[in-house]
Amino acid sequence: MNILLTGSTSGIGAATAEILAEKGHALWLLNRNAAKTATQIAQLKQQHPHAELHFVPCDLNELASVAQAVASLQSVAQIDVLINNAGGLTSTRETTLDGFEMQFQMNHLGHFLLTTALLPQLLASKAKVIHVSSEAHRAGKIQLNNLQLDSGWSAFGAYANAKLCNLLFTKALHARYQAQGLTAYALHPGVVNTGFGDGLGKMKWMWKLMTPFLITPAKGAATTIHLATSAATQLQSGAYYKNQKVKANAAAGNDPALINGLWEASAAMVQQWVNA
Repeated sequence: MNILLTGSTSGIGAATAEILAEKGHALWLLNRNAAKTATQIAQLKQQHPHAELHFVPCDLNELASVAQAVASLQSVAQIDVLINNAGGLTSTRETTLDGFEMQFQMNHLGHFLLTTALLPQLLASKAKVIHVSSEAHRAGKIQLNNLQLDSGWSAFGAYANAKLCNLLFTKALHARYQAQGLTAYALHPGVVNTGFGDGLGKMKWMWKLMTPFLITPAKGAATTIHLATSAATQLQSGAYYKNQKVKANAAAGNDPALINGLWEASAAMVQQWVNA
């Protein structure tokens, strides 16, 4: 299969790339750091000499970069799977060059532009779109008139909202495009031992206490791999997965007003970068 993967150079993304390369899938790695990606590709090629690996420059915190990535991907005739994996957490409220709250853009808005701009190819391929969300989505409290958290910002609150956005976007893709063969899934990877805790600032000590109980990135990638490689007929589009099984998501994730409102707001935000 031809698989696009964001955020492949560390953590769950790196484990996902390694497992998929080992399974013989062709990968397009969408990352902001060219040097890290070159190192990753060299290592994967050493382990799997016949692996087909491509680097696509893509910085989710710069929507112009996302638009350029979409343009460079127009030559990929068949896109079987898009895995929106990249994301992160910041310890202070930061704004991107595009003027959006950073957690909202890196976890949701960049992927929204990437996915919707690729829709003609995704629909033609009857592709899967997979979002790495989190159980943190249950703490999300999205207000459509305060998506940037101009008031009431906290590090975890912004992260929880962004992960709820991942789920809402999944539901919207399912509702709008399943009839045309596109399927969409959101997942919780588990609490994984990655650099995630670095963004917790003063709360980093709490992450360190949890370290002995965290799972490996490879285990964290298991549900992503399951969704990417299983036949769509064996999966439930629009569903939230945990431990490779469908799990009920938070009630907010089923709210039509939030599902449609987030789509409309996000589309308006990225409009100037569409067909850029």
